[in-house]
Amino acid sequence: MLDIKIWLETISIKVAEERFLKPPPLPYIIFMEGALVSGADDKNCIVDRDVSIELYSKLVDHESEAQIESLLNEKSIKYKKDRMWIDSETMFETTYDFNFVENF
Repeated sequence: MLDIKIWLETISIKVAEERFLKPPPLPYIIFMEGALVSGADDKNCIVDRDVSIELYSKLVDHESEAQIESLLNEKSIKYKKDRMWIDSETMFETTYDFNFVENF
């Protein structure tokens, strides 16, 4: 089982699941994870995970993006990347969305 938080903590950026109660200085990462659990023969043995990683930064942070993309590429995870400016927060949000299936 891939522990997303531990995995993301291998890069030197603060990480939280869902949110920080008090956001740290930029840049930081928030991730969210959803799961659909299923199986066969009355046993759950398959987890279909949807994950979203959000990188928040003052400027476009190519170095942090490269670190996240390196992690995803290392695991051969296909992902969708989007970036947007959040005017009300005066920061950029770069989002990585992906899905993977695990058997247990």
